[in-house]
Amino acid sequence: MGGKQAGHDRVLLRVIPGGLTPGPIIDDIDDVLRACQGDNAAREALFRRHLRMLRQRVYRLMGPDPDSEDVVQEAFLRAFSHIRRLTDPRAFPAWLSKIAVHLVNHRLRRRKLLRRLGFQPGADRPEVMDTVAAPGVSPAIAVEARRVYALLDNLPTEARVAFLLRHLEEMTVPEVSAQMGLSERTVKRRVALAELRLAPFLELDAKERA
Repeated sequence: MGGKQAGHDRVLLRVIPGGLTPGPIIDDIDDVLRACQGDNAAREALFRRHLRMLRQRVYRLMGPDPDSEDVVQEAFLRAFSHIRRLTDPRAFPAWLSKIAVHLVNHRLRRRKLLRRLGFQPGADRPEVMDTVAAPGVSPAIAVEARRVYALLDNLPTEARVAFLLRHLEEMTVPEVSAQMGLSERTVKRRVALAELRLAPFLELDAKERA
């Protein structure tokens, strides 16, 4: 079972719930072009089409954080406010995700500061424990997922985000580089740092190590 511990009390990254089955590729070009002209129906169509994908990505990067939904909403607001800057309408999903990743980075840094100052609980506290698991996730898997996020909270923010985009969201290094606005060399360093620090506690299966 995915939630079982691997040797030496290690946990599996894949216990984090929320994976999506890729759906059909839908052409955004017409809706993006109409949204650039202020068409609210087109913006609504883009919002509904990409909400589930973006919500999953933000939740999986941030973990137990009651502000995750605020990040999702703000990402859409920023995207629609600046949509005329998007030169390639086909790039809307990646562009929207990049905006969200930037907001996640900012929010995670702020959360770290608040925790250092004692104003925000850690991932193992009851106040935030339930925000990790989606409805229908077993209590055992939810417990393991909370353990993973407790480990991730000890990483530098960029290392955490790069690691999760690479291993949990299964992006290539060039894709992570584009999403984070970092060079590929920097991405590799951030991922390697996370892997090194997490190695004693977190088990990657064969697919995740590839």
